[in-house]
Amino acid sequence: MKKFLTVIILFSILIVSWDRTEAESLKQKQTNGSFLSSLPKIKKYKMKNDLDILYIKDELPVTVIYASISFGKMYEDSGNAGIAETLTTTISISGTDSFRGNTLYQKIESIGGTIRINAGLETIGIEIKVLSKYGDLAFNILADILKNPIFEDDGLSSAKRLVLSKIMRSMDEPDEIGVLKLREIIFCGSGYGASPSAKSIEGTNPDSLKQIWKRFATGRNISVAVSSSMDENSIVSLAEKELSGIERGNKETYSVDKDKVINSIKSSAGKIYLIPMELEQATIYTGTLAPAVKYDGNYALYAMNYILGGGSFNSRLMNDIRVKRGLAYSVFSLVKNRRNTGVFIGFVQTRNESVPEVLSLINSNITKMRSEPVDADELQWAKESIKNSYIFKFETIEDILGNYLDLEYNELSGDYYENYLTNINNVTVSKITDESKKLFNHGLVTVVVGNINLKKELSSLGEVVVLSDVK
Repeated sequence: MKKFLTVIILFSILIVSWDRTEAESLKQKQTNGSFLSSLPKIKKYKMKNDLDILYIKDELPVTVIYASISFGKMYEDSGNAGIAETLTTTISISGTDSFRGNTLYQKIESIGGTIRINAGLETIGIEIKVLSKYGDLAFNILADILKNPIFEDDGLSSAKRLVLSKIMRSMDEPDEIGVLKLREIIFCGSGYGASPSAKSIEGTNPDSLKQIWKRFATGRNISVAVSSSMDENSIVSLAEKELSGIERGNKETYSVDKDKVINSIKSSAGKIYLIPMELEQATIYTGTLAPAVKYDGNYALYAMNYILGGGSFNSRLMNDIRVKRGLAYSVFSLVKNRRNTGVFIGFVQTRNESVPEVLSLINSNITKMRSEPVDADELQWAKESIKNSYIFKFETIEDILGNYLDLEYNELSGDYYENYLTNINNVTVSKITDESKKLFNHGLVTVVVGNINLKKELSSLGEVVVLSDVK
C-alpha cells in the first residue's frame, strides 16, 4: 500500500540539499493542506438505487472494499442496546445464503484475503481485502452479505453468548465502565448513552434482526469505497452487476432529543457519581453535550480542546496534573462531533488519595477555559501543531477511503478536507472563549470509578451518588 507520508518525510530529511524555495514550498503544502492535490483522486458513482460507489486507483494488485451501512450503536435505546453488535456477530457466525457458516471466511481465506464485519457507533462496516484478480468474488460476497444474511436461532444464540461475554469482560475495566456510565447519564440511556445489558441482548430475536437489516441495508443508507488496481469501469461494472438488486429504501438516521439531554446534564451537574471498585488507581471522567459535526464553531472547539487536553504534554491538563504535580500518568480531553450530536470528555487516571485534588484541577482548568481568553501564543502553538499533524489523516489509501466515507455519511461538502486547515487558521481567541462558554454552559457530568472511601473525601466537591449496581 502506497505510503504518501513516507515520501514527504524522506524529502524533509534531505532538506539541507534543497533549494530554500523548494523547502518552503513543501512546508507550505503541509500546513495549508494543498498536499491533498497530490493524493489519489476519489471518483464517485451513484447507482440507480442511490447506493454510492467511491473509487481510488491503487498501484498494487489488491482490491479493498469498505461498505458502510447507516446503522450502529447510536441508533439503539435502553431496550435494544447491543443489537448492532449482536447483528454483525450473527452474520459472522451464520454467513449468507450462498456462503453459510464458516464457508464465508473459508472462501476468503482460501484466496489469501480477509473479511471483517463489525458494528461501530454510527455505521456497520464490512471490509473485504483480496488480490485484484479475485475482485469479482469480493463483490459477489459483499452483495450476498447485503442481500441475503442468515438470521436464525442457532447463530443468534451463539452471537448472544459472545456479545454477553464481551460485556462481562468490559465490566472489569474501570475506564470502560466509567465512560459507558458517563454517556448513559448525559444521553439518558439512548443513542450515545445506550449501555447493553444481559436483558437487552437476550431480548434480541431473528425477526428483530431481519427488520433492522431490511430497513437499513438499502441503497440510500449504503456507501461502498473501493481501492483497486482494477480500472474504474471494471469496478462500476461489478457494482452494477452485484449491487443493483439492493432496494433503494428510505434515508435513515438516528435522532437526539437535545432538550432532554440538556436537562439531564443540568440535573446531574454538581453531583459526583461514584462507582466503587477496589483498585489502586481511580478513573475520573467528566463530560457534557457537544455540537453535531456540521456546527460552524467546531473548529474553535477543536483548537480549544487541543489547548485544554488534546495536545499531549503541552496541553493544560497534562501540564497541570502530570508534569507539575506528578498526580497522574494518563490525562486527556476530547471533543467528538458526530452526525447528529457530539460529546466532550475529560479523562484522568490517578491514585485514589489524589482524586479530590485532581478533580478540582480538572474543573478549575475547564472554568478558566470558559472565563479567560487563551494566550495568543498558546493558540498559535495549537494551530501549528494541528496543521503539522493533519497530513497523518491521509497516510494510506485506506485512510483516504475512510475519510471520504465519513464525508458521505455526515453529508459534508466535498471540499471539507481542503478547507479544514484554513478554517482552523481562522480561529481566534474570542471564538475559543465564546464556544467554550457555549460548550460548558449546562455544566459537567462527573463519574469516578474508585475506592468506596472516596465518598467521604469527594463530598466537599459535590453530592456523591454511589452507583453500586453498575457491574
